[in-house]
Amino acid sequence: MTKKPSYDRILHTARRLFFEHGFEKVSTDLLAREAAVSKASIYRHFENMADILRCVTEAETVKFPELTPPRTETIPDLRKALMQYGTKLLTFLNAADTLEFSRLMHEEARNNPHMGQAFFDAAYGQTQKDFALMFRSAQSKGVISDATDPMDIAEDLMGLLEGLSWVRVQLGVIKVPFVDIEARVNRAVTTILCMHAAPPP
Repeated sequence: MTKKPSYDRILHTARRLFFEHGFEKVSTDLLAREAAVSKASIYRHFENMADILRCVTEAETVKFPELTPPRTETIPDLRKALMQYGTKLLTFLNAADTLEFSRLMHEEARNNPHMGQAFFDAAYGQTQKDFALMFRSAQSKGVISDATDPMDIAEDLMGLLEGLSWVRVQLGVIKVPFVDIEARVNRAVTTILCMHAAPPP
């Protein structure tokens, strides 16, 4: 109980310092000074700096909360669920903090592949699973007629949602990846449903 405030303060400060300086330039001395805690307090909560980055990553990805299992019994139900989740996803990805954190993780993944895998699993992997659950449920009700693996359908949808805009923003070509989110999500969802929806009776 008494450790919680210092734990949160360390994480909050580490996040800010990682954004300002990059992971490699943040030492435990700097973190302890900026968070107003002792180095012993840091090591009481975390194994090392990589562990702190992992915890910051986990805290970042839970900002995009899970969707309550939606109805997928009809095409309109499935479309509505995919539109809501897709809109929430692209709105989250458009946020300045999300963009900055993603850049940081891509830089750190070169030196720390395990961290890259953890970030992928917590962010992209979880989103893919959320979409796949919707597609699996729709398949079980005959709303989706083909036997394509739901994880593959989810990956295709995510590719359509992010497209080249996410690449452009990572390369600094544009500042905001998704301008007309509703139109983009509608186009992606419509394409997926045209490919996989059961024909009307």
